[in-house]
Amino acid sequence: MSDKTVENVELSELDDSTGGNKLIGAQSLDVVKDVQVKLSAVLGEAALSVGELFDLAEGSVLRLDTLVDEPLELILDDRVVARGTLVVADDNFGVQISEVIHEE
Repeated sequence: MSDKTVENVELSELDDSTGGNKLIGAQSLDVVKDVQVKLSAVLGEAALSVGELFDLAEGSVLRLDTLVDEPLELILDDRVVARGTLVVADDNFGVQISEVIHEE
């Protein structure tokens, strides 16, 4: 065994009334506005066997579980944050936001 001394430490209660600055809330979010995040637009999913996966070839059609008029889901950190419809913006696909999810 080592010759280290162990002492008890008395900690005082924290007082919520002391104030202090909050990172998020009433203050501006300028500190994080340039942070890059990855947002995914999910059109739908398909379940298939490994054999069906290997049978896919150029020109194959993969049927998704989403109906034509259902909204796409925008996913951030494995959570749905918004829904929208697929649109064409110039030569690219885009998503027109129709609903923003507010978690409480």
